[in-house]
Amino acid sequence: MSCKKSLLEPGHFEINVRRSRFVGDGARCECEEEAKSFIKSLSQRYANADHCCWAYRISLQGREIANYSDAGEPHGSAGKPILGAIESLELTDVVVVVTRYFGGTKLGVRGLIDAYGETAAGALRAGKPALYCPGLELVVEMTYSQWNDFIRLFGEDKDYSVRKVDYSERVFASLAVQEKNIERIMGFLEDRRIFHKSGEELSFVSPVE
Repeated sequence: MSCKKSLLEPGHFEINVRRSRFVGDGARCECEEEAKSFIKSLSQRYANADHCCWAYRISLQGREIANYSDAGEPHGSAGKPILGAIESLELTDVVVVVTRYFGGTKLGVRGLIDAYGETAAGALRAGKPALYCPGLELVVEMTYSQWNDFIRLFGEDKDYSVRKVDYSERVFASLAVQEKNIERIMGFLEDRRIFHKSGEELSFVSPVE
């Protein structure tokens, strides 16, 4: 299983184009049911809007699902540029809804393409793109001296991330370790006879600059 680039958190972005208000909302989703639920919740939140256009892209085992809707806008002027924003940022497992409140001035197909694409891209960037890589939970117990050696040798949010830590007489920590770094970190623990045990498989998340 390879890394996926998705969103760290929900993103929100708004612009006004010739008196039309465009509202973008993006979120991470791991299946079509989650994407459709998000779309439904936004259409209910902005029930008085003129258009609620959307797109999502999801990577499953061995295949990809992508779908979009113009929601009453001219064909190809809304859903496709929203999906294009997802693809241009190389994101997957994401859904974006762009809601439009019509301001009385027609924008034309080109104007709509630009407005929907810009709003979608803004919402995605606001959601902070991040890499989701295969990982494993490691539960460790060590002395403060060993912990200092550990954080000196390994980079947080690069080699590992802290899920939970307790500083008492010793350091007790639950760490998320990226799959490619497990052998190296396990070697550190075993060489120093540090107590550790493996936990659940998980996604190691690191923000993308």
